[in-house]
Amino acid sequence: MNQEANGPHVHRTGTAPDALEATVNALMDGVCADLKRLAAIPSIAFPGFSPEPVLQARDLLVALLRDAGVADIGELNLPGTAPVITGSLPPPTPEAPTVLLYGHYDVQPPGDERLWDSPPFEPTGIEGGIRARGIADDKANLMVHIGALRAYGGRPPVGIKIVFEGQEEYGSAFDDYPPTDPDLFACDAMIIADTGNIRPGTPTLTTALRGAAEVFVEVRTLRTAVHSGEYGGAAPDALLVLVKALATLHDLHGDVAVEGLRREPWHGTALTDDEFRELAGVPQGTPLIGSGGLGERLWSGPAVTVVGLDAPPVDRAATDGPAYRAARTALRRAWGTDPVHCPNSAAR
Repeated sequence: MNQEANGPHVHRTGTAPDALEATVNALMDGVCADLKRLAAIPSIAFPGFSPEPVLQARDLLVALLRDAGVADIGELNLPGTAPVITGSLPPPTPEAPTVLLYGHYDVQPPGDERLWDSPPFEPTGIEGGIRARGIADDKANLMVHIGALRAYGGRPPVGIKIVFEGQEEYGSAFDDYPPTDPDLFACDAMIIADTGNIRPGTPTLTTALRGAAEVFVEVRTLRTAVHSGEYGGAAPDALLVLVKALATLHDLHGDVAVEGLRREPWHGTALTDDEFRELAGVPQGTPLIGSGGLGERLWSGPAVTVVGLDAPPVDRAATDGPAYRAARTALRRAWGTDPVHCPNSAAR
């Protein structure tokens, strides 16, 4: 599986599932090796980070795509935006559909590297997988696309369009670009490889995600902060007012209580409570919030999370009643909920 060899990988496969499975199994060592090469590149497209690793990741992906049989490779360059890799393979027959393969090669900053069990950009084998920054979001998924092209020897049974973004995590001018150039993205189906499996070893098709909105809440109750000993008990405390308002977003069961946010029955597979506890780090004995199945709570229903609160640290707090406080909430709405006309919706 020498990636420097001339010409594409030519692992021809028929349509029989057994033949395809055998081909994929034969390719896995090479795919994993290339994944480690890609994950070792700190391709962080955030302000303050060098753009060179991002371009290095782009160059590696272009080489891997070309080696997998994609000859028509281009690049979309937008202002202040890391390169978007584009490419295509023609449909094998006029009636064959075209499928767009999407992923992104940039990653989030690693944060405090002292908290990592191994260096974030030194891919490390662990039980059941590989650990590195951005390996699940989204570099392993890029290698799924490339591995699929290899499995078909660069000649899949459908036409292919490639869109590999380089600045998805931070956001860029590409966010609003697709509607301005519809021909570049025209296809019969898209495979957005930026989600995960329900559990390791269980192939999972994600058909919809919850929409997102950020809501900022501000409370001002006084002209200025006042001493709690002299005015407390009558002067309205901005923090208490804010906390009380935030508490009304959920009912006694922990379900979202914002009018107009839809919740639909969930009929797909779902995590067990124990699986969710392990993934989310919820200790045994600590109750989960909300009612109904986890599928409804996590995927087909809304969620409101308080992600920021304007309050002084406990060790530096004065004995004043605050005049102003603010909070930032993250709203997730289930598909089918109109974000504009939802009555009384926090998305406004």
